[in-house]
Amino acid sequence: QKLNCLTKIVESDLFKQAECRDALLPLLIDQLSGQLDDHCNKPDHEASSQLLSSVLEVLDRKDVGPTAFHIQLIMERLLRRINRTVIGMSRQSPHIV
Repeated sequence: QKLNCLTKIVESDLFKQAECRDALLPLLIDQLSGQLDDHCNKPDHEASSQLLSSVLEVLDRKDVGPTAFHIQLIMERLLRRINRTVIGMSRQSPHIV
C-alpha cells in the first residue's frame, strides 16, 4: 500500500517540480531499496517496478527541469540492488519479461 501511495505522488504534478523531487526522491529510493533488500518478507516486485517506472518516466520528460542529478542518485543507490534482484528472480516471473 505504501508503494502504491508513493507511485500516486510520483504521478502527480508535485513530483514534476525539481525542488519537490530533491526532497522526495531520497525517500522513494530508501523505500525501494528496503523492498529489494527485504529477505524476511516477499518483496512486492509489482509495486516496486511500478514506482520505479513512474519515477523514470517523469525524469525522462523535457518539461520537468534538470534531472541528471536525480538519475545519477538512482543509479548510485539502486542499480546494483535492481540487478541483484532480477538475477535472483525466476525466469518464469512476469517481471522478467
